[in-house]
Amino acid sequence: MTDAALTPYHAIKRSLPMLGANSTAVVIGAGGLGHMAIQILRALTGATIIAVDQRAEALKVAAAAGADHGVQAGDDASEEITALVGDHGADVVLDVVGADTTLALAASVVRPLGHLTIVGIGGGTLPVSFFSVPYEASVATTYWGSIPELMEVISMAQRGQLRAEISRFDLDDAVDAYRKLAAGDVNGRAVIVPN
Repeated sequence: MTDAALTPYHAIKRSLPMLGANSTAVVIGAGGLGHMAIQILRALTGATIIAVDQRAEALKVAAAAGADHGVQAGDDASEEITALVGDHGADVVLDVVGADTTLALAASVVRPLGHLTIVGIGGGTLPVSFFSVPYEASVATTYWGSIPELMEVISMAQRGQLRAEISRFDLDDAVDAYRKLAAGDVNGRAVIVPN
């Protein structure tokens, strides 16, 4: 909860006023932080939630976490999201990956006056110029959160609103866990447990 939930919670909290009934939120990346972001959005907002990921298994986790729609990442993702949200775009887009391709996707689907929040630190860049993002869209980066926010996250978990998807590995298998993470073969968070 101190990382996988707190980080997206802090990012979502800045956009809560935009996420009432009939709003849309796109979460790009349904892994360790993304599946928590979906649960937080479901608990705190009336938004329609669209999850985007490369892996079908991650989209299943996203659906179980509360996503209304799952979109396979790729060349057609922007068009598929636009078909779901309409030509006006999504109110809030959370990029929990932060790679060049995901940032470009985020910029292509956020609406004018919407929020695009970069949560993932995938090393990508988002060129910002007058015509590169919709008019008056807000682009922000966030990192972690505050102690009061952590207390709110823990309270949500105690109420059953948040549950981490965990893949456990013995300490002897730690190297294998990192390989699986690098290959995108872990659902949710990888947890190394001492033998």
